Parts: sequence; structure tokens; C-alpha cells
Amino acid sequence: MRRSWQAGWIATALCALPLVAGAQEAAPAPEPAATVNAVWVERKVNFTYMPLTSYYSCDGLRDKVRWILGQLGAKPGFTVRSRGCLELTGPEAFPGVEIVAAFPAEATPELLQQLADEASKRQLAARAAGKPDPVTEATAQFPARVKRVEFQSGRTTLSDLQDGDCELMEQLVRNDVFGKLGARVVDAQTRCVPRQVTLGAVRMAVEVLEPVSAE
Repeated sequence: MRRSWQAGWIATALCALPLVAGAQEAAPAPEPAATVNAVWVERKVNFTYMPLTSYYSCDGLRDKVRWILGQLGAKPGFTVRSRGCLELTGPEAFPGVEIVAAFPAEATPELLQQLADEASKRQLAARAAGKPDPVTEATAQFPARVKRVEFQSGRTTLSDLQDGDCELMEQLVRNDVFGKLGARVVDAQTRCVPRQVTLGAVRMAVEVLEPVSAE
């Protein structure tokens, strides 16, 4: 009787295996993010870093912020300039940067009107210089979709984002630098301890629009 019960249980389990495998194969793939019409919007943001633990030189802060903008997908040609620097070399007490960068933004009627109004003020000067019409250029639309950019420190020793960058990332969020550039912070987990570097201190996710190729 015991052997008969075991044999029946094994047979039932074996019969169920194809059903489980079939259920796994039938799982739907995640759908791609929907596209929207977007335009490039250039913004200017000033940021001053106030350290307690990690200190940067003027060039070091500039290069770190430039790398972050590159990861987010800023339009080529963006600039990051040092400001408020006193030391010629070495760590700076309160280094700052001036960011001029363009990111895609959804082409709402309000935004298009705002861009057209701003561009029209420069239209006469552009025509005199033989440059493209700023109204047409500012309101040129293209398809874009949301992409998620992950920032994690301490993954490898060669990573561009180190655990010592915790204060910088925390202050970029606190001063709404991402938001002023048109990005959205959806997850900001930073474990910054004054005068101490914590392993795995930064885990952040930022969403931005990115251009997509028309199919």
C-alpha cells in the first residue's frame, strides 16, 4: 500500500511539471514605455557643494557633475563650468558649478508657447547673423520615452561613482538640481555619515525622457 501511494504521488508530480513550465513560458513580456512628443529644453542651474567628509578640487567636482549629466543623457554640447573657486590646485572648501544643459521635455501646448515667446525675442538677432530661426529650432518635436537611470556606489573599485560621493549625490537631490534640469528622482537612498565613508552609500534612481528613433 505504501509503495502504491508513493508511486501515485510521483506520477502526479511528473504530470504537473509540463503545466508549470508552460505557465512560465506564457508569462507576458513587459511592455515598453509609451512615447510622447518632446522638445529639447535648455536650463541653467548653479550648484555649490558644501562638504563635511569628501572634498573635491574645482576640476574634480566639475568632472563628476559632467559624468552624471552624461549618464542622464544630456544633449551633446552641454557645459559644466567651475565657479566660486579660490584654490588653484587641490581640494576646495566650497566648490561650485554652473550647469547649462538641455534635456527632452514633453511638448505640452504651454511649454511650446513659452519656448516660442522666448525664442521670438532673439529672432531678429539670429536673422541678422544668418543663424537658424530660433522659434522653429526651439519647438522642433521628436518622439521620446521615459528611461530609468540607476546610480549605485561601491560596485567596483573602477566605478565612476564612489561611496565617497554620497554627500554630493545627497546635496544634488536636496537642492533639486535634478528637478531643475527636468529629471525626476524616484528613489534616493543615501547613507551619508559625517566624516565617515560608508560602503554602498548611494543607491538612487532618476527618470528622464530620452529621444527614440522613429520606426
